[in-house]
Amino acid sequence: MAVKARRVAVIGAGPAGAIATDALVKEQAFDTIRVFDRRAGIGGTWIYTPHLPTAIPSLSDLVSGKADVAVPPPPQLPAVTPLSEEVNGHQRRFSDTALHENLHSNITPALMSYTQEPFPDKLSARTLAEYGPGAPFRHHSTIREWVEGIFSRGGHEKLVELSTTVEKAEKVGGEWVLTLRKEAQGRNYWWRETFDALVVATGHYNVPWFPGVPGLLDYDQKFPGKILHSKHFRNASPFKGKRVVVVGGSISAHEVVHEILDVAQTPVYASLRGEPIPAFGWEPFLHPGIVVKKEISRLDSETGRVFFADGSSLDDVDHIIFGTGYTFSVPYLEHVQERIRNAYRRLPGVFQHTWDIEDPTLTFVGMLGGGFTFRVYEWQAVAVARHLAGRAKSLPSIPEQLEWERKRVAERGGGKDYYSIAPDYGAFFEFLRDIAGEPAPGTTGRALPPFDDKWLELWTGMITHKIQGFQRKRKRAEEAKGSVKAKL
Repeated sequence: MAVKARRVAVIGAGPAGAIATDALVKEQAFDTIRVFDRRAGIGGTWIYTPHLPTAIPSLSDLVSGKADVAVPPPPQLPAVTPLSEEVNGHQRRFSDTALHENLHSNITPALMSYTQEPFPDKLSARTLAEYGPGAPFRHHSTIREWVEGIFSRGGHEKLVELSTTVEKAEKVGGEWVLTLRKEAQGRNYWWRETFDALVVATGHYNVPWFPGVPGLLDYDQKFPGKILHSKHFRNASPFKGKRVVVVGGSISAHEVVHEILDVAQTPVYASLRGEPIPAFGWEPFLHPGIVVKKEISRLDSETGRVFFADGSSLDDVDHIIFGTGYTFSVPYLEHVQERIRNAYRRLPGVFQHTWDIEDPTLTFVGMLGGGFTFRVYEWQAVAVARHLAGRAKSLPSIPEQLEWERKRVAERGGGKDYYSIAPDYGAFFEFLRDIAGEPAPGTTGRALPPFDDKWLELWTGMITHKIQGFQRKRKRAEEAKGSVKAKL
């Protein structure tokens, strides 16, 4: 099905939405480009929201896949309605972000930035102290400023409608009809707009995911506040002197464990199911203040005891923090949300994490992982912009796209393994570049360079930086422990 859109809506004004907007504008093929973001500023998940109280309204709904539901619009539009917890509550709508006060990027700027938008050479005091002046990590405030800059330098901020939630997106008579709600002046203002195509760039770091631990829901009810998710970790101070178990073997778990090490009761327990993320291995967990446990096998709501798969247990645990990632959620796209509910932590029915198989006017940017973010978003964005302009190489047939998905599920299942582009980075980048092709003559379309194998070397170097940081911290702790023993 050939696509030639004139009116395009971008949902999300974070890193993915920024590059999608820029690619669409520079394609010079669209009459209307509108960007909608429910937050009050540009930056997406890189907006820090410490002022918003952290909580999960219903862990039961979250675990059963019934959380983050669509909000029904008024029967007639346009309309004005009062604010309400159901419609405007940040906890019910999962609109708070996952940032903590010391969160830094964990990918080197040469890979994380876009080809025409380098990161500023701006290091936080903490980065300088831990990694030195050549550190490749940037504080979350720097990342947000960079995202804002992409919109402002291109003059794209005039395309953005902030504090505006897409409550419903449905195809009616060949057009996408968006039901929109803007929160302003203490009220909700509702209206509709129509488009030829959608670019969904809302990311997948909004709705927390919890593993199915026996006793989890009863434990949460009996001990409210003990069960937490890393999304709601803001700083270490609430964990001072507390006995803490951190669940997970990937980046979120690494960060939480090491943020609380200096203040929490020692040891901090790290509970892992199987092996940790391969890139970093066991190094993040070798600190003498960390004790590694097997996965949690059961939570006892009567005694508060935490049982592990090796038969061991812990009593008097103050907090269990799940650094177990997120699930996809697009409640405004009812048919896609239904697919998500029936799959395991992935975006089903989407070819190469980018194109809806049933309807190629529905596209996605930034709904993947595994490394090379944000850089890979640029390749997606340019391919999508050319595709929607009718200038890209044709996508494979629908049967071929469905077969791609079938094979991927068979080989990788769901979760991170499915939506990770690792280790086939080069193949994915080059596939998108092939679909995009070159900019149309006489346009300002973005040109995508070939995948450079040197980027893989930078990727390895970035991981080395992080591992060396863990090693230095471990060595300091071991030396301090040895010094104390010597004095005794």
